[in-house]
Amino acid sequence: MPTSASIILFVFGGLMVLISLLGSGFAVREISFPRISPLIRSTAALLGAGLVATSIVFLVTQEKKEPAPGPPTAGPVPDPARTSPPTVSVSPTAPAPPATAPPRPAPTGPPDGGAQTQTLLTHVPSGFRSGCRAVDRSRYGASVTAVVECRLTGGVTAVYAQFTDVSGMNTRLGEIMSRETFTHSGCGASTPLNGRQRFVVGNNRSEGTLICFQGDDGDPHIIWSDESLAIMTEAQSAPVSYGDLLDWWRKSAGPVPATPDEAAQNAGGTT
Repeated sequence: MPTSASIILFVFGGLMVLISLLGSGFAVREISFPRISPLIRSTAALLGAGLVATSIVFLVTQEKKEPAPGPPTAGPVPDPARTSPPTVSVSPTAPAPPATAPPRPAPTGPPDGGAQTQTLLTHVPSGFRSGCRAVDRSRYGASVTAVVECRLTGGVTAVYAQFTDVSGMNTRLGEIMSRETFTHSGCGASTPLNGRQRFVVGNNRSEGTLICFQGDDGDPHIIWSDESLAIMTEAQSAPVSYGDLLDWWRKSAGPVPATPDEAAQNAGGTT
């Protein structure tokens, strides 16, 4: 492309040459060009010719510097053996791999079948022991060694917790009692809920504390402690009535002492 400087030089040089040619004077009707002295005409001719020649040189030089447009240079041809992705053969009839199930969190309490759980189960009445399972013991406090939950026919659920000592059990029972408002000094079928009392376990075998109240779930709850075994039990009934729940507690709720054979197994560490 010619530059603007080359064009200016060419036009200005041509004008100088024109002045030198027309400097002798002429007139076309009303248009006239004044006569110029020979010295100025000669100077204008030389200057104009030099400028025209210079502009021509610039134009030729500029055209030589700019290469003629040609086809784009082709880059290296990629090797198909290197650039092609590996071919994976997939059988259309192969089944998709099964989704991996997320791992289950490890239970906090002892696993079912542990020695401490088995010991606790020996104190659960044998009539419904088969319906019990080990559950998380962390919410009962550090002094609890095992917890089992038992589901009975008729809607009664009982949870037995084994404590290391009576002091830990009474501390836990006191925490539960502090959340309830007790209006009666006993729990009976004809007595409204929200009562507490001391009682004798079995044939004067041991003493304990019994509380009865209506839970947040609307069901009747009873909690009792056995100070000879350091076991606290909580039972609730739905839809069994409060009276039937108390009747079950009096007759067969336990906890019970281990049989001689069970006691021997516990003493020997058999699981």
